[in-house]
Amino acid sequence: MTIKLKDLTQKLTELYPLDMAQEWDEVGLHFGGFDRSVHKILTSLDLTMAVVDEAIEEGIDTIIVHHPPLFKPIKRFDLSSPEIKLYEKVIKNDLNVYALHTNLDQAHNGMNDWLSEQLQLENISSFYEDTKDNLPTLGRVGELTQPLTRQEVLEHIAKAFDLQTFKIMEKEPQSTYQRIAIIGGSGSSLMEEVSLSQPDIFITGDITFHTGQALLEESFMTIDAGHYIEHIFNTKMNEVIQKIINDQNWPLTCQPSQKSSNPFEVYKGD
Repeated sequence: MTIKLKDLTQKLTELYPLDMAQEWDEVGLHFGGFDRSVHKILTSLDLTMAVVDEAIEEGIDTIIVHHPPLFKPIKRFDLSSPEIKLYEKVIKNDLNVYALHTNLDQAHNGMNDWLSEQLQLENISSFYEDTKDNLPTLGRVGELTQPLTRQEVLEHIAKAFDLQTFKIMEKEPQSTYQRIAIIGGSGSSLMEEVSLSQPDIFITGDITFHTGQALLEESFMTIDAGHYIEHIFNTKMNEVIQKIINDQNWPLTCQPSQKSSNPFEVYKGD
């Protein structure tokens, strides 16, 4: 039985339709061809040189990523550029690369649901519903099983996402915290929707200095947990694809990347 990339991506788009992506997003096929055969799949948050090397070493032919590697036009194929060097290696090794980004963020059983479940939230829902198309929207809000003190809830979040450090914006601490809103990646542009969901805590990443000043004036605590909490994609998307493989009885294998794409390290001092 020969499985083509188009067979796999058709099943993925049934779960995470491409038209659910934001207008600016570059979801879908980035390298390869839909008529290529698929045998071995790797799931990875990002496409980096380490991930490409991992794929080559493991005999992978298809990489499913969360963050689209091609966002802006390429003007020159200058191989002195690390970015272009990466693309050259992908092409020379006949790798397929397919991205599920904001369509995955928005859809059910996608990124924001996974992050909410990682926090062990209950009564999870979208910030608001798309009443026109009856679809979920970006961001989720839910509740902890019981109210926690400030120290307890910070420890809970750190443990859930395996964080050593994170930034906090809060003007007036509360006695307890239970309702949490979360947007994986960079979600501070949805401040109005977050506020309407009336959380005790809002978790996202990539908050700029001036946006942080604005969030400090909100009634809720904001936590910048960083973009890398989305690395949950590696294992969760692997589970999704494994289910597709099992349901279709396809002779494919899938595995999560073991490479970190987090560019930051934390200096703790003495």
